[in-house]
Formats: sequence, structure tokens, C-alpha cells
Amino acid sequence: MGILRLELKRLFRWLKNKQVTAIITDEPIQEIYTRHGLEHYISDCIILLDNRVNEQIAIRRVRIIKYRGSKHSSNEYPFVIDSEGLSVIPITSAGLDQPGTPQKVSTGIPSFDKMFRGGKPGYTRGSTVLASGTAGTGKTSLAAAFDVASCKRGERCLFLSYEEPSGQLIQNMSSINIHFAPFIKKGLLKIISTRPSFFGLEMHLLDLYKLIAEFKPKAVVIDPLTSLIGEGEQHEIRSMITRMIDLLKSNGITSFFTSLVSSAAQNDTSGEIGVSSLIDTWIVVRELEEDVSKKRIRGLFIVKSRGTGHDSDVHKLILSDTGINLMPMDDGESTVIANKAKKVGKNVTQSKNLSNKIKANNGKQERKIRCRNKGFTT
Repeated sequence: MGILRLELKRLFRWLKNKQVTAIITDEPIQEIYTRHGLEHYISDCIILLDNRVNEQIAIRRVRIIKYRGSKHSSNEYPFVIDSEGLSVIPITSAGLDQPGTPQKVSTGIPSFDKMFRGGKPGYTRGSTVLASGTAGTGKTSLAAAFDVASCKRGERCLFLSYEEPSGQLIQNMSSINIHFAPFIKKGLLKIISTRPSFFGLEMHLLDLYKLIAEFKPKAVVIDPLTSLIGEGEQHEIRSMITRMIDLLKSNGITSFFTSLVSSAAQNDTSGEIGVSSLIDTWIVVRELEEDVSKKRIRGLFIVKSRGTGHDSDVHKLILSDTGINLMPMDDGESTVIANKAKKVGKNVTQSKNLSNKIKANNGKQERKIRCRNKGFTT
């Protein structure tokens, strides 16, 4: 052993005299970074690579133990190896230095835009939007409407679907007058469908990095965010989502996330993923039961919208073959229209008549609001 250690010292000294940058690999033993206990003393830089398996998911990690004469991070970073080589993803977030902007973008639903007050209502450009609710309440529909509105402005949009195949998503959205196909052909919309369990959290984040660099979208939809819950520990999921949000904000991308809430806790607005504090605009959709008719309807309200005045009252969310519409809860006429609109698949004449009734009802509500603001009664 003594002769081997001596020869190692001679080798390292010879490499330094020749001014050769050398990379030497070794295997650690227990808590010792090197096999012979000498290399880490005479080396200028030590990089430790690790591969751990947690709940059948393997994650590679890298950490710089020491680097003489240079500042370096001592944190442990996940890295992945793919067809393009080795990619290291920082475990820390990008920071909170993103600039603010007064610009707004439409929600894609005119009646929903009116719930945001200001010169130009809608979401703040470059902000994060979360729609949480139980299954079947219309979260994906709200996200799809936002995506299509962005495409109509000529902006590229990325839709990451973790539960529905792209073909099924296109077909389902067409039933509520949201058509993806024309924008896909124009190259404005890209739909990526994959199972969260197909690979680990870090690979999901790396793929998002690459997609944003290649496609350069202005809007990103991730549906649903809660599908990532089973792919790691709670702190790992939160760390990954925080870095994802920082990535989107640093690129000025308006992002829309959906979050599935358990039906046993549908009145709990905290959500399942625990990232509501990182969200700029938070929307809750839920199922409601009318006292009179005992019919179930969808309800929507805005929990918060940073920097934007908004209507926090519960509104009826109506999905029909003419599109998506919102109506006040206290309007008797809107209840009748809502019940009729729930039958998707009417003929064209019935759809046009229903659309005209909805528009007339919205105009009546606007006149009432204007009169109240001026101090008049109706």
C-alpha cells in the first residue's frame, strides 16, 4: 500500500510538471471519497457522482467536494444523461429578480375577462395561473381557452398533458367549440402528452428547459400539476415546481397550471400540491347544487390575483357546444340558460339561439353594473 501511495504522488507531480489537465476516476469506499485515501488530498478538484434509487426511480446527483482557488457551490445537483450528453440542473431556484409588467393577456373567455378589473382585463403577462378543483369541473377547458386565445394573438403555446393523449384532448375540446387543430398546423401550438411515471422529476424539468429553448413559447399549460405528486418526496416535488415556475417567469412566459383536488375535500381551497403561495392568480372551480332544482352546476371564483382588482363572487361556469361562459349566481334567468346550455351537441340553430340569449343576458348584467356604479337603481 505504501508503494502504491508513493507512485500515485509521483504520477500527480509528473502531470502538474507537464501542465496537463487530467481527469482521474475512482470509486469511494464508505465515507472516504477515494479508494486509497490519498487522491482527495493531492487533487485540486474533487467531483462526487452518486446514483440513488428511491421508490423504483433512479436519480443521478453530482456535488463538488473541493476546488482549489475557485468559488463553487457545495450543493448537490441532479443531472441526467440523454442523447445530447450530460445536463446538470441547479437545485436552487433562479431567484426573484423578474421584472413586473402592466401588460395583460385575455383568459380566452370574454365573460371571464370581465371579472378582472382594470384598463385591459385578464391575466398579467408572464404571471402564473392555477386552476384547482375536483374532477370534471372544467379545469382543462379553462386552460384550453387560454391557450387558443394566445394562439389567436400569434403567440406560440406549449400544452403539456399528463393524463390525456393529444388526439383525445383535441377531440374533447372541440365539443365546447375550442379547436386546436388549425393552430397545430400553423405551428403555433404544440401538445406533448406523456405519463409522469415514464421518467423522474429532473427529466421532466430538463425536457421543459429544452422545449422552451427550441419552441420559444409565450404561454405554457401544464395539466395537471398534481400528476407529479407520486414521482418523489414532497420536498422534492415542491423544489422541482419552484424551479419550473422560476424558469417560466424568467423567460416572460405566462403559465397556466391545473391542480386536481380530492372530491372528499372539494371545499378546501388549499389544493393538493402546496404551491398556491407561488401562484399569482388562483382560480377555484367546484361542483355546486342548486337549492330549488337540486341540479348540480359548476361554480367558479377567483381566490386571488396579485396586482389586479377582481370579482371574488362565485359565478356559474357553463360549458356548451357554443363555448365557455360565466354568469352571476343570483341571476334567475341565467339559471334557465345554464340548464339549457348543459346539453352539448344541439343543432346549429339551437346553438345560435342559445348564444344570442347568453349575449343578451351578459349585456343586461353590464347595464346593471354601470347603473350601480353611477348611483342609479334599476
